[in-house]
Amino acid sequence: MKRLIARSQNRPLWIVVLLGSVVSLLLFAQSAAAAETPTLEEVTPFQTLAYKAIYIEGIWAGIISGDLAEDAPLPARIEIGVPEGTLVGWFGQMPDSQSFEQASQFEMPYDMRTEDGMDIYSAILTSFRHVQLELRIDEEVREVRDDGTLVMSLSYAPVHDVEELFLTAAFPAGFVSTEEDLRFMGAGPNDEQTYARSFENVRAGETVSTTIEGFYVGEDTAAESDTNTVAITILVGIALVLAAGIYFFYARGKKAEK
Repeated sequence: MKRLIARSQNRPLWIVVLLGSVVSLLLFAQSAAAAETPTLEEVTPFQTLAYKAIYIEGIWAGIISGDLAEDAPLPARIEIGVPEGTLVGWFGQMPDSQSFEQASQFEMPYDMRTEDGMDIYSAILTSFRHVQLELRIDEEVREVRDDGTLVMSLSYAPVHDVEELFLTAAFPAGFVSTEEDLRFMGAGPNDEQTYARSFENVRAGETVSTTIEGFYVGEDTAAESDTNTVAITILVGIALVLAAGIYFFYARGKKAEK
């Protein structure tokens, strides 16, 4: 009887130990997941960040766009810094820089604080990993040299570390740049030609500066180049057809002689 009582008293202890082990494992897994997923108080750094200067309707405007890593969990808090006192316009999230129809502006007034001469705008991305902020640039960005070369001066300092920073200049229609280390980013809605220079592993607070040069070639140069290319292609095609025809008749003549 005493052995039966002892057994009946020991069974719950094993169950308690087993349940305790399971609970410990669950708590450990939860804490590990929490360590990998940032809280909304933590800032998720951008993988790439781009600062673009463009001349629109008589004023210089800047567009700052950032992209999180593709596997970055959402929602995520982000921060973008601009010089203190800068006039900021649209600020929101979107699938990418071209999908304006799906863009979603953050609620105004924007969450902003000022630190070390920078206005830092903060927001939470809930749907997309691309963010864009538009601002006014008060200082002159371009310089025209005596030979007509247009020089764009750009600088930006991210508030957090970023793997790759692009400094981008949008030249008016008819201007092109031939600097070898530039990346052509395409033409804008007003046919402005956009070029970017990239910088890797930029640290928080580090000011990166560059100049991008462009020269005028004419607004119709690209169209003329395309037309010439098509014409040359057609002429080459005609020549090939004629050559094939001549060879065909020559081969038939040879067979007839035999």
